[in-house]
Amino acid sequence: MNLAMVKKTRPAPPVRIPAKTIPVLLALLSSFLACSGCEHISGYLGFLDRHRSLQNAFQSQPRVELLRELSPEGCFRLEGPLVLSQPREVPLLAAVISRRFGQEELVVASELVMELPFYAVFIPEGDYTLLFFADLDRNGSFDSHELVGRTPPDQPVRVADNLTKDGLTVEGPKVAIDFNRAKVSDFPLQIKVTSRAYIFDSLENDFFDPRYGQMGLYQPTELITHTQGFFFGLEEYAPRKTQVFFVHGIGGTPRDWKFIVEGMDRSRFQPWFFYYPSGLPLEKIGSLLARINFDLHQAIRDPDRRVVIVAHSMGGLVGQAAVNRLCRDGTPPYLKMYISFSTPYGGVEGAKIGVEHAPVVVPSWKDVAAGSAFLDSLYRQKCSPEVPSYLFFGYRDDSLVKSRSPSDGVIPLKSQLDPRKQLAAHKVYGFDATHVSILNDEESRRVFNQVLELAAQR
Repeated sequence: MNLAMVKKTRPAPPVRIPAKTIPVLLALLSSFLACSGCEHISGYLGFLDRHRSLQNAFQSQPRVELLRELSPEGCFRLEGPLVLSQPREVPLLAAVISRRFGQEELVVASELVMELPFYAVFIPEGDYTLLFFADLDRNGSFDSHELVGRTPPDQPVRVADNLTKDGLTVEGPKVAIDFNRAKVSDFPLQIKVTSRAYIFDSLENDFFDPRYGQMGLYQPTELITHTQGFFFGLEEYAPRKTQVFFVHGIGGTPRDWKFIVEGMDRSRFQPWFFYYPSGLPLEKIGSLLARINFDLHQAIRDPDRRVVIVAHSMGGLVGQAAVNRLCRDGTPPYLKMYISFSTPYGGVEGAKIGVEHAPVVVPSWKDVAAGSAFLDSLYRQKCSPEVPSYLFFGYRDDSLVKSRSPSDGVIPLKSQLDPRKQLAAHKVYGFDATHVSILNDEESRRVFNQVLELAAQR
């Protein structure tokens, strides 16, 4: 985002929350976020300040770039195939141009994953031109004279809700990329190459630092800019291994799974991580997880591929939404199992309070709130018996202020064991662990590995 636009406007006054509202927010943030309420109060206040600054900037001079920051919940994923003139050996960038407010503006520039034969960008509704640049001279920069592909200027690409099949993804046009006939773009551009990897040697890499979890909650588009993708692993795809997709919870990152992954038999199971902005609507995030699985299966074309989805906390709602989406028109043969840890299947009362009282609401709060329309929709589709579901829950409450009903210190048991999910589960396991420690518990890891063995045999 071009912060210069924000700096030119009159600074917004610091956000002041009425004193009577502060206890409500403290209760909300500490009741369903697995870290201190004070830490998240600070993050939430920063979220409010930033939201007000963006509003002021947009009122002063409207830009689609600012609209994307202000309302990420209203954005869609434009995805389309690339046709390459030759095997790709240099970094490639997709630049999205809009004329919605008169002048041409760069809405977003996304460096594309080297191994994937398609582009994908996250943008609001509207009409766009797509430009593709390659670092042909290898100077570490995408420059205007390195234009290697584009959509026709007289045929804008339309992005709108009614063009999606899953509420998130809009099918974009096929774009030819010719590395041998670079042209000069009329749109001035110079962007540094980042060459973001999708394979990392360890979850201890700074890329997965917990601070990015809070960024994903309160600044979703900033996390997307940081990751330049949603799917990451610790080694290249191994066909004979069972693929395990890990989905973190609200305010989390893939590093949350470090202890569990360290106990896996890596000779037979391969971990992958869905790294997503947890502040976005859960239906859209679930659709994205489903779409990534579908796209990967189409690209890999391995008839013996086996996939297990494993999720923690709010990520379990994302995972269930993805399983529902994948099984909507029949169970895909590669989807073998779904496992969730400490998931609020019955919703969270604290989130409902936040939706009712917070000055500005994080979109995912609406979905995780008890009685939400999203939760109701989650159970309208019957779980496929061909995808056994295993429910892991914790029952130790080490919090200083105990809840009125038994819980794991964050999520009440009545929510973790919501009858709609419990009755559909293949098996339910309880552990003497808190909401966070269940991912660092020897017994839960031992049982998890036993369950994974069943998936490898299916």
